[in-house]
Amino acid sequence: MMNILVTGGAGFIGKHLVKSLMKNKKNVSILDNFSNSDKKLISLFKKDQIKIFEGDIRDNDDILEATKNQNIVIHLAAKISVEESIKNPTETFQINVEGTKNLLEICKKNNVEKIIVASSAAVYGEGSEKYKITEQTKLNPISPYGESKIEMEKEIIKFCSDNQINYVILRFFNIYGLGQSIEYAGVITKFLEKIRKNENLEIFGDGMQTRDFVAIEDIINSIHNAIEYTENGIFNIASGEKITIKSLAQLMILLSNKKLNIEYLKSKKGDIKYSETDIRLAKNHLNYFSKIELKDGIKKLI
Repeated sequence: MMNILVTGGAGFIGKHLVKSLMKNKKNVSILDNFSNSDKKLISLFKKDQIKIFEGDIRDNDDILEATKNQNIVIHLAAKISVEESIKNPTETFQINVEGTKNLLEICKKNNVEKIIVASSAAVYGEGSEKYKITEQTKLNPISPYGESKIEMEKEIIKFCSDNQINYVILRFFNIYGLGQSIEYAGVITKFLEKIRKNENLEIFGDGMQTRDFVAIEDIINSIHNAIEYTENGIFNIASGEKITIKSLAQLMILLSNKKLNIEYLKSKKGDIKYSETDIRLAKNHLNYFSKIELKDGIKKLI
């Protein structure tokens, strides 16, 4: 039976992933410091089916224990808030870069065969109105968070290449789905919260900024495919479709059957204008296809 450790396994992606791995008869462990997650939620998992290590990726002893006898590590633990990274870049780099370096060193020590890593669209920074972002697009982050993810990727590629560890880096775009905490939520979750409270939807800027939204179920499928993938690689994981934030707000109001309006606020620092993704590489190599259309995904959430 395959042994898999999920760092950050109690977080938003982690919870969905762990459930899915267990369904697929994998032997799953979690390493989490519960800074972005609630310990109570872990009680959803049966203790006899899952091993929980409470610990931090910045602590070598914590990682040493958790990575013993693991075949694959799926590395989701990270500081993920762009706004927080602007306020406190040092902490973001400590966790996302130094924490990953620790993890790599100890994966080598414990003979982990493969590491699958959550990276982010933030590595690209500002997209283009005319062109889709591919894996070859120049990396030009506009936040310390994006910079930390680039550094993290570099560390992984170099270390894994030097030490014969397989790696797959998945650059996730705008994820939405059930169980996303408001603190770390994307715009869909924030709009849902407003709809639930019968409040007007708030948009920062003119609403013409574009995004590529991807359902959590598609994210989980991409990770399963990365487990099966036998080579190394970096892949954009998204839907391959763009929508403006204004159109998204209008769609969500329509699907909610409520009479709500849109309010426009001042643009946020560090917000990108255009983001549209090419997912052909993931289709051709990982056999990844986005199965959930945005309208259906939102309907389900509403």
